[in-house]
Formats: sequence, structure tokens, C-alpha cells
Amino acid sequence: MSSSSKTHKNLKIVYGGNSHEIDAEVLIESLVSYSVVIQEASAYLSPESRVSIKIQAQREGSFELLLDIVANEGGTIFNKENLDFAATLVTIVGSLYGLKKFLSKDSDIPGEDIQEISVENSDNSVIVKTNNGQIEVSKNVYHIYQTSEKAREGLRNTFLKLKNAEEIESFEIIDQDTQQEIFRANKEDFKIMASDKNEAKQKKQTEKKSDQELSVFKIVFKEKYKWEFFYNGVRIYAAILDEEFSSKVSKGEIAFRSGDRMIADIEIIQVFNEAANTFVNDEYFITKVKKHIPRVSFVQESIKFEKTEKGEET
Repeated sequence: MSSSSKTHKNLKIVYGGNSHEIDAEVLIESLVSYSVVIQEASAYLSPESRVSIKIQAQREGSFELLLDIVANEGGTIFNKENLDFAATLVTIVGSLYGLKKFLSKDSDIPGEDIQEISVENSDNSVIVKTNNGQIEVSKNVYHIYQTSEKAREGLRNTFLKLKNAEEIESFEIIDQDTQQEIFRANKEDFKIMASDKNEAKQKKQTEKKSDQELSVFKIVFKEKYKWEFFYNGVRIYAAILDEEFSSKVSKGEIAFRSGDRMIADIEIIQVFNEAANTFVNDEYFITKVKKHIPRVSFVQESIKFEKTEKGEET
């Protein structure tokens, strides 16, 4: 294991408003909650690492806090040769606040609950869709948000006191080194950011995958019955929702047999497993069959016998 190293990232937390002071309880609650989110993200990305937040001297003007995020890397994948752990943490946490803000908007619609989350995976990111639109985040951000109750609680509690603080009009996280805004919430966002209404509905999600290869194991011709496949080395049962494909099969235009393969778009319904603290696959649906690949048949050639000198066949 490589020796541990230390990285820093300078942040500016800005509590916007006309006042240059803030209630101590509001400030402490907000900063402690931000720290909780930092620690949860760090534990997920690099369990051996340790992170501390140091508050630097306050400057004159609007109420701002300068933070020094200090990451003591525990000899893991983050080192000088690849990634700056402190900078990575700041980016991840900013995205967590952004995802929380996006999802929170649904919970404030009168009489309307958040829809089940639809997830589309690519190599490095996840597109999260709800009735409010969609947002793209890294897979790490999405997994931390979905599996860490402490992180979600920290996100909520950052705004728990702020929503009742009349002097605070906005909350910003700014990269002090580049002066780029990482996250911003305005006064009207505080109430829904402090709410957990949207989180109770997220125990189920849909993952969509395109151009997946499946091996046919058992064919069921009755409508809406599930075929048996092998997918990524696991036997699954999946209903075929592609009506055009089903019609061709029923008419005999496409003939299937065990061992054939197909390329298809699939939807995987996942439910949250409390014991494992993660989402697990529960149901599979084939939404579009794009290609049928018949099983290759091997026909053995006839064996030829040669006669010996005694006339015997060998």
C-alpha cells in the first residue's frame, strides 16, 4: 500500500442577504450538515481516507465563510498520479446538493407525488428522470444519494434552520480557487430542500439499458408470458413488450429455439434491499428486439474408414 498523502481544496460558503451576521445555531447546523455529507461521500469513495474542514478567517462584506477541505488519503486509488481527492470530494458533494434540489422540486407540487425514478446508465453517468424533467450525475453521486441515509439527512439539515432564517436569502458553495459556483439554492428552495417527502418514494427505480445481448433458454408463446433468458451469466425471466416482434413470432415469421441470441433494449425494475443497503434487480422487460441471432448448428461429417491389408475396416 502506498503511503498516505494530503490534498486541499478551498471553498467559499456564502449566506446571501442584506445582513452581515447570522444566528449561531443556524450557522452551526448548516456547517455540521455539510460536513456530514462530505464525510459520507469520502467513506464511499475511499473508506481509508480522513477528511477535515477548517474554517479560515472571515473577510469583511457579506457573510462568507472560507473553508479548507483537507483530505488525508489512506493510500487508496487517489494519489498525485491520478486524482486530487479533496477536489473530487468537493465536486461529488456539490452534485449531491444539485441532485437533492432537482428531486425536491417534485415534492412541492400540491396533490402530486414524485413518480418512480427512471434511470439510464452510461459508462460513467446516470440520467435520472422524474415528472419534473431529468438530470445527469455521476454514478458515484447517484449511489451515495440512494444508499446513504446519513448523506440525505445531511443534505436536508443544511437547510433545516436556513428556511426559517429571515436574514438569509441564498446559500452558495463556490470554488475559491476558480471562483466557479458549485451549487446555489435561493430562499424559495430552502423549504423543499429541508423536506424528506420525495425520499420515501425512492425505494423502487427503473434502469434502462440499450443493445443488450440475451441468450434464449425457454420460449413462451402466450401473450405477456415471460421468456427465460441468460443475461450476464444469470438466468432471468422477462416479458416482451415489443408488439411488432411478438406479432412476427406468432405469425411464424421469426423462428426461435433454445440457444438463439437476441440484441434488445431492456428495462430492469430494481427494489431497495435494506439488508444489503443497495438496489437489486427484481423484474425484467424487453422493450425492443433489435436483432435475432440464430444458434450456429454444427453438422458432423461422415466418418471415413480405411481398410487394412487384411481387409478389416479401421
